[in-house]
Amino acid sequence: MRLILFSLATPLLLSACTSTENLEDRPKGIERYAGDPRLGEEVDRICFASTIDGFSETTRDTVIVREGGDHYVIETFGSCTPLEDAMQLGFDKTGGCLGKGDAVIASTSLFPTPQLPPFASQKCLVKSMYKWDPDAIEETPEETSEDGEDS
Repeated sequence: MRLILFSLATPLLLSACTSTENLEDRPKGIERYAGDPRLGEEVDRICFASTIDGFSETTRDTVIVREGGDHYVIETFGSCTPLEDAMQLGFDKTGGCLGKGDAVIASTSLFPTPQLPPFASQKCLVKSMYKWDPDAIEETPEETSEDGEDS
């Protein structure tokens, strides 16, 4: 019996020793987009927060929101666990516009019910907001024109 338990526990013990990516080493928040040509200038407020028609690229501390042709990256303070798997977003804003210190409400459910597990929805405070250009791409060396090339 001990041999069976030992043979079952050995893979678990060995897997605990394997190296994994340290989550603390990964860039957080807006730092994740450093050098990304799609990241634009910081803005003080987003005034279409009540008519946002989509969101994408959710992480625990950032989300890209869209209204028509306008896109923005919203960064939250700390980790907002439901944001990463959000199915719905809402906004708790003090005025007509979303600003720093207002909240993004992220929910992992399409249909809120009292039986939802804790933290299925959460208010996440807005830390910063940036313009986002989804069509901007980095120019690769092959795409640059070479005027000095012989014909």
